[in-house]
Amino acid sequence: MAPPPERLRDGATPGSTQILPRNAYKFRPGTGRRRRSSWWLFFVIAFLVVPAVAVSYQLGIIWAAIGANDPRVDRPATVPTNGYTVLLVGVDDRSDGRTDGIRSDTLILARINPTTGAIGLLSIPRDTRVEVRGRGTSKINAAYAYGYLHPQDLYADNVSQQESGMALAAETVEWFTNMGSYGARIDYTMQINFDGFADLIDAIGGVTITVPKTIVDTAYPTADYGTMRVEFQQGEQRMDGTRALMYARTRHPDSDFGRNQRQQLVVAAIVTRLGQLRATEIGRLALDAPQILGGTLKTTIPMTNPRMVLATAATMLNLDASKIASFRIAPQTVKRYTSDGTDLVWDQAGIADLTTQWIASTGTVVSTNDALVTDRITALGTWVQTSWQQLVGWFRTTTGLGTQEGLARIQVLNGARVAGLARRVTQQLNAVGFTLDAPGDVSGTIAETIIYDITNHPVQAAQITKIIKGRVVQGKPPMDIQSNADIIIVLGTDFMTP
Repeated sequence: MAPPPERLRDGATPGSTQILPRNAYKFRPGTGRRRRSSWWLFFVIAFLVVPAVAVSYQLGIIWAAIGANDPRVDRPATVPTNGYTVLLVGVDDRSDGRTDGIRSDTLILARINPTTGAIGLLSIPRDTRVEVRGRGTSKINAAYAYGYLHPQDLYADNVSQQESGMALAAETVEWFTNMGSYGARIDYTMQINFDGFADLIDAIGGVTITVPKTIVDTAYPTADYGTMRVEFQQGEQRMDGTRALMYARTRHPDSDFGRNQRQQLVVAAIVTRLGQLRATEIGRLALDAPQILGGTLKTTIPMTNPRMVLATAATMLNLDASKIASFRIAPQTVKRYTSDGTDLVWDQAGIADLTTQWIASTGTVVSTNDALVTDRITALGTWVQTSWQQLVGWFRTTTGLGTQEGLARIQVLNGARVAGLARRVTQQLNAVGFTLDAPGDVSGTIAETIIYDITNHPVQAAQITKIIKGRVVQGKPPMDIQSNADIIIVLGTDFMTP
């Protein structure tokens, strides 16, 4: 008897022909291609998701150290990638408590075009006569001081002195330059005191400045309200923070107009140096930024906003020192002006002409014909920001922060009696993916920062301690602290202590 024909695993016999339907083949679990797709997912998480979350986390820490809110009622809704304007306010904010040290010695408008890397600088003399809301006719540098001393009168109870000073300075400069009629606004403000200015320059390794002419100042002001002699020789020089600060502040050899020019040279040198930093240096600078700038710099630039991150990265990639345009309000640029004592009264037509040149130098003004494009960019930016938050939330869930104990609702309460503190910590935690309720206050002053884990979320409570210093307590807070959150953070006065 002949042996039966050999059959293959699928029932066919050797040499037979089978017609398979289209798309009949399917990958089975465990095949090589499926394993390769898993590896691709691993690489996407390792090289894209993890760095993105790490950057978001660090930006949140930096923002908590230097971030400030803009209390202006009509603050602009800015699309940073279209170009934006920052008001740089250099403040002589001395730590001895004397109110005569609270003034803005430097006012520079910086117009930035992320697409081309072009930057336009416009300096405003501090003795310029203007109208200051609430104060009346005054020098323009008094706007910051008046805002600093009257935050509740000008804005709201929860506005800090620095936020109020920056906001009123922005209002005053906008009114004086009439920027709105040219389609521009002061989108953000940045305030830095002299110590922070020097520390920043030291942190980036110093700056290179070409001094146009020899300068000798025999009455340079010192921190103890005395004077000293400083000298700068003509030519290219490498300066550390202290030396660059002296160069930017000295004015006795010529005038405040000459000082404005030197300040722009220093700002341009800082921008140029930032563009030269290597990736490792930028990473180190980002890690050290809270310690370097905390307490000396405040800004309303939304550093945790993905659109601002994108605009900043684009600016740095396109940065070119030759694209930095400098403009100054001075007798050489605005011919018609008068002096009334120490006040400078400028011809408004001349100011308008100079403002037009400054705005046009970067080509960042969006005309009404571009409104549709702007709307689309805004919609895209909103989508990116939402996707970023979803990505951070997904990462937290994937890594175990939300799978077993569930994402906790967190509320930050201010017991340190420091205006705006709970709000800033709320923004910091929100930036790294936590779910936050609106911040609040507790009655009285609390000495110790405590994190109350009410509904058993130990993983997230431990994660919070890595971001802010505090002691975790399992259970409810005292009866006088009311909240419906899962985790309550009560900030004490020790939070502000280094």
